[in-house]
Amino acid sequence: MKKLLLVVVFTTIVLSSISLAQQDVVAIVNGRNVTMDEWNREANIQKLLMEIQSSNEIFYSVLTTSQEGLVLLERYKLKVLDTLIKKILFIQFAESLKVQPDEKTVKADVENEIKKLLTDLKMTEQQFNDYLMQFGMGTLSDYRQKLYFQRTYALSLANVYALYLKDIAVTDDEIKAYYDKNKDKYTVSTQYDLVVFKTKDKALADSIRQELVKKTAVEEISKKYNITVTVNGMVSQNDTTKLPQALWIYVNSAIKGTALPVQQVSGEYYVIQVRDIKVGGTKSLDQVKEEIKNALLSQKQEQAKQKVLTDFDAFSKKAKIDILYKSSIVKN
Repeated sequence: MKKLLLVVVFTTIVLSSISLAQQDVVAIVNGRNVTMDEWNREANIQKLLMEIQSSNEIFYSVLTTSQEGLVLLERYKLKVLDTLIKKILFIQFAESLKVQPDEKTVKADVENEIKKLLTDLKMTEQQFNDYLMQFGMGTLSDYRQKLYFQRTYALSLANVYALYLKDIAVTDDEIKAYYDKNKDKYTVSTQYDLVVFKTKDKALADSIRQELVKKTAVEEISKKYNITVTVNGMVSQNDTTKLPQALWIYVNSAIKGTALPVQQVSGEYYVIQVRDIKVGGTKSLDQVKEEIKNALLSQKQEQAKQKVLTDFDAFSKKAKIDILYKSSIVKN
C-alpha cells in the first residue's frame, strides 16, 4: 500500500507540467515571470527518467518508488530553477548594459539550428515533433523555445564580455615599465658546458685529467677507471649545487676547451674540463616586447572578466526575486 502511495505521489510531481496550466508562475525575476512550463522545459524530468530507466532499471525503480528518490528529483528541479533564475538575471544584466542580443538574430540562429537538425536527421517538422515526444523532450514548440532561451543567454554572455574587453589595450609605456621592473626575468646567466670527475685518489685524478686533455670520450674514461662522472653538461655560472664555490673562481677564469689543473676541496680531488661557454646577458626590450605585451594583455583580460563577475554579483544582489513555488517535500 505504501509503495502504491509513493507511485501516486511521484506521478503527481513528475507530470505536474502536464496537469498545470502553461502560465502558472513559479518565480518572478525583476518583474519577469518564470512559468512552470519554462521550468519543466529546463528540468526535462521525463527525458531524464527515460535515460535512467534504459540504463539502470534498479536505480530507476528506487528513484521513482521511494520517498528518498522523490526528494532527490525535487532537489534536482529546485537546483534547475535556481540556475534558470541566474541565467535570466544575466540576460537582464546584459539588457541593463544595452548589449542584449538582437531578437531577430536569436530567432534566425534557432531556425537555422532546427533546419540543420532536420536536414541531418532527414525529417520533416512533424516527424521531428513526434521524435521529440517519443524521447520525452516535449514538442517541437517546446524545443524551439528552449533553444531560443539558450541562445539568448549564450549571446548575452558573449556580448557582455565583449563590452568589458573592447577597450583593453597595452601602451608602450606600460611595456617599458614592466620591462624595467622585471629585468631579472629576462636575464640569462652565463652557462658552462662542464665535465667534472671527483675522487679521493690524487693519482687517479691526474690520470683522468690527461685523458681529458687527449680528448678521450667521457664514457670511455668512466669505463676505463670505473668511475662515475659527477657533471656532464650545461651548468649555470656559480651554481654551487654542481660545484663548490671555491672551484668557480677557476672555472670563471677558464678558456673554452681547457682541462683545469686538479683541485682539492674538502679532501676530494676535482678534475674539471670547460668544454664550452655561453655568455649570458639581459635580453633587450625589443626582443621581449611582444612577450610582455601579451602577458599584460592577458592580465587585463582576466581583470575585465573578474569585473564582469563582480558587477553581475552587485546587479544580482539588487534584483527583486520572488520564489512563488513552495515544495511540499523539500524544506529550505
